[in-house]
Amino acid sequence: MKLPLIAIAGPTATGKSALGAALAHALNGEVVSCDSMQVYRGLETGTAQPTQAERALAPHHLTGFLDWDQEFSVSDYVAAAAEVIRGVHSRKKMPFLVGGTGLYARSLLRGFTFQPEARDEALRKSLYKEVQGLGPEALHARLAALDPQSAEEIHPHNVKRVLRALEYCLLSGEPFSRQAERSAQAEPPYRSLLFCTAFQDRQALYQRIDRRVDRMLEEGLLDEAEAFYRYCQQAEKLPTAAQSIGYKELFPYFAGKAALEEAVENVKRESRRYAKRQITWFGREPEARFLYMDRLGSVEAALEHCLKVLREENFVGEGGGVIGF
Repeated sequence: MKLPLIAIAGPTATGKSALGAALAHALNGEVVSCDSMQVYRGLETGTAQPTQAERALAPHHLTGFLDWDQEFSVSDYVAAAAEVIRGVHSRKKMPFLVGGTGLYARSLLRGFTFQPEARDEALRKSLYKEVQGLGPEALHARLAALDPQSAEEIHPHNVKRVLRALEYCLLSGEPFSRQAERSAQAEPPYRSLLFCTAFQDRQALYQRIDRRVDRMLEEGLLDEAEAFYRYCQQAEKLPTAAQSIGYKELFPYFAGKAALEEAVENVKRESRRYAKRQITWFGREPEARFLYMDRLGSVEAALEHCLKVLREENFVGEGGGVIGF
């Protein structure tokens, strides 16, 4: 029997966290984060981890539980999320998968399996030195020559994934993308419904992103990012989270190589670009139900729309109870 699971995904700054918490509260559920950077403690502001008000509405899982130096792959996430989801079901509650990391959501919802990974620490260090010397674009070009499909799907500045894909190609002798092709199971493990928050007016979304960056600064992003920068300066190996938008753009400011205004504008620009990539990613999900938040007008209206869809799809009964519990 497939476990029921409701997912709320989509681009950054579209209201996923607020809607997910409201839905979980309305249906006596629990939230399971689906964000590759919210897993790190001490980075609450820059990674937009759920607010105290959102956490008060429903229990939240897989946020702020790792130290900065701990790596966390998509296979780690799928295993951890599956365990949490089983726990939520054991409490007779509905799990709500909430976040914007498309690869995590797709891998979990489609039931991807992962073979033992080809790893070589010496090779990885060599590739990392290559990034430092030649820049991320050169390493991405090397990946494109070996595995064009992976290069198309991985952004050049996502150094962690570029390194991982190159490492796999060089050690296994096959494209990294072939591993993903083999990983899909015949049947997904969940009976899931995927909502994607979005904006019809792209400029309105970009303005919303800019305002959110300003709000993060008011809430202490600079202090948080500077503490992380100081840690990275002393670290033997650059942590994965150092590639997170909102931190890496501020590092030149702390190093005295950029003005604060320039660094902040870079945070906004990269956040808008990330949203554009997320829009493309989730637009390729054939089962996604899009929620245009600018058209709906409020989280409350989006909540009512979601409840209506969930009743129609037999996730929720007419009396408001979750079916199957």
